[in-house]
Amino acid sequence: MTFQQCGDSKSVVNAPPSYTATSTSALVESLQHRRFPFLSSGQTRNTVLSCIRDVVSAPDFTPSSVVPIINACAAALSAADLSDLLQAHNIEGHTALYWAIVNERQEAISALSGFIPKFSAACSSDLRLACMTTGDQALFSQLNLGNLNSKDEPLRRSLGCSPDDVQVDSGDGLDENQFIARLRIRKFQKRLLTTKDVGVEFIAGGMWSMSLVWFLALKITLIHAGRLWLFRSWMKRDGRWHISLSLAELSLPARPVGNIRIEAHRGKAGSAETPSGLILAYSKDTAMLVPSG
Repeated sequence: MTFQQCGDSKSVVNAPPSYTATSTSALVESLQHRRFPFLSSGQTRNTVLSCIRDVVSAPDFTPSSVVPIINACAAALSAADLSDLLQAHNIEGHTALYWAIVNERQEAISALSGFIPKFSAACSSDLRLACMTTGDQALFSQLNLGNLNSKDEPLRRSLGCSPDDVQVDSGDGLDENQFIARLRIRKFQKRLLTTKDVGVEFIAGGMWSMSLVWFLALKITLIHAGRLWLFRSWMKRDGRWHISLSLAELSLPARPVGNIRIEAHRGKAGSAETPSGLILAYSKDTAMLVPSG
């Protein structure tokens, strides 16, 4: 399957400027030893924010210092206050984790996310945008940022199956900027029959060919990272199954043309017969596929 790319110029992400005149080490020391007990709660929050700003954006920051600094910040605020601070859009219009993601600060991502029990809707949207900006499917999955059917998550846990798995690989034999995404939807039929709607979101590009292994995995070959796709299957009242492919909010438009291949379930062990798959034509030649919302 191929796509005509539409306005897919690469975004340039600049780190936010640091407004902290005092060195981070001095600020951390003040937090650790309470050298300034007269500071108000607002001043303490500002000091913590200054430290976090440097952790996620300072160009000469040392990765090994991330955990001690974040721990000092955590000791200075209550758990709820720190979680709220980390999820606020208080660094150039984005959250601290947004900048940690776009600046590829892995230590900061791990440390900061540990102090957020559950992402707010606004924070989740900001992190989804960050993962789209960097094309980081692995982190998108790790942070569980998919917006899917709310009924499906508790059902999946009740069925005892682990989260759906999405892997994006690139390597030998692939063209430049090409990668292969493999999606594994667990207990697919039971979930579809119960909720009537099962979907998987993944970060991928604009030009791609696609094959689907329905029962065990979905195999997708794509080119050029940067869009957030939703593969969805649902059942209508007439009992028929339907599938769709759409773009999530903030993704760039695309015009897909190609085939979707659904591989048959594996045959019985020892059987010489190989079940044939199903190929569905997917063409949007005359219509632009645009994000919902």
